[in-house]
Amino acid sequence: MDLRRIFPALFTKSEESPARSRDATIYLLRCIFLMGIRKPPAKFFVAYVLWSFTLNFCSTIYQPIGFLTGYISHLSEFSPGEFLTSLQVAFNAWSCSTKVLIVWALVQRFDDANAILDELDKRLTLPRERLQIHRAVSLSNRIFFFFMAVYMVYATNTFISAISIGRPPYQNYYPFLDWRSSTLHLALQAGLEYFAMAGACFQDVCVDCYPVNFVLVLRAHIYIFSERLRRLGTDPAETTEQRFERLVECIHDHKVILRFVNCLRPVISGTIFVQFLVVGLVLGFTLINIVLFANLGSAIAALSFMAAVLLETTPFCILCNYLTEDCYKLSDALFHSNWIQGQRRYKSTLLFFLQKLQQPITFMAMEVFPISVGTNISVTKFSFSVFTLVKQMNIAEKMAKSNKDE
Repeated sequence: MDLRRIFPALFTKSEESPARSRDATIYLLRCIFLMGIRKPPAKFFVAYVLWSFTLNFCSTIYQPIGFLTGYISHLSEFSPGEFLTSLQVAFNAWSCSTKVLIVWALVQRFDDANAILDELDKRLTLPRERLQIHRAVSLSNRIFFFFMAVYMVYATNTFISAISIGRPPYQNYYPFLDWRSSTLHLALQAGLEYFAMAGACFQDVCVDCYPVNFVLVLRAHIYIFSERLRRLGTDPAETTEQRFERLVECIHDHKVILRFVNCLRPVISGTIFVQFLVVGLVLGFTLINIVLFANLGSAIAALSFMAAVLLETTPFCILCNYLTEDCYKLSDALFHSNWIQGQRRYKSTLLFFLQKLQQPITFMAMEVFPISVGTNISVTKFSFSVFTLVKQMNIAEKMAKSNKDE
């Protein structure tokens, strides 16, 4: 199998190839199309609508309801480990459904962002600049497939672990199905739960990985832009007017970069805010399950789930910190350009531009939390608070005792 031929965007192209920054999201956008939240194609309109309804009904709409209904109907039949396994996924499923709805409402902004990247690509004239974009594109797509692998490993591990002990993975409520009554009902419920969870994981990859894909290629363009700023005024063959035109072009490039950021900001703000609200609670339940109740199989599934939850915010928060540092380097690059010998008009324009560059690009989660490593650590630390609270109140021991008595 020629992987390069099937997935060409996973590999770095040569510097002679034209830059296509939009290829950094090529597999992401294809998967978003498969989520059923894009405009149906005219040729496969009915098939696409049916697929969209099936996937989103099972994973986006019914799955959170199925968790809640299952708790109400059969709470006394859960073991502590099964209850925590189900509960940790239930919170994440509710957040996933919310994030899918946010992306569904604002999905057109992904196309608008790619159109803006096309504008930035037109400014790439040097081979090393094109190579920088090619590297960002290949890294972005590899990260997307890594996310997909981690999320799907969790769904499959949980399914196999549950089936091996003769139970459905999450014990959701499905009308007309009682998995305790027969092997056929058990197989049907387990299959439905796996389909819904695999679909939710597929959706979660798309709604969690898109900020990483877009910001990686943005950082590549900012690095190229900083080198362009540093070269201002260094060409001795340029006239005074040409030098001023180069400065004006850089100001325009910066406006295009800010337009790209503002295009994505509402989507990122909403989805990351939702995830910040639940990540600490979900990780807390997972830690309790691993330490106190899980057997080997369920512990492996819980660890893979924990890795998936950490992937939902951590990589992007790290990128946001790097992005802030990149922006500070822009003002340094402009300051170190050859501006001392410039005319008054050139110097005054450069000073105003320098002040603008000193304002770093930042993302906020619904104007409440700054999206950064510090915020991510703060919400993650809440999981240890949940774990400590459960330990101090002996809730785990009471749950185990109650289950044993029954």
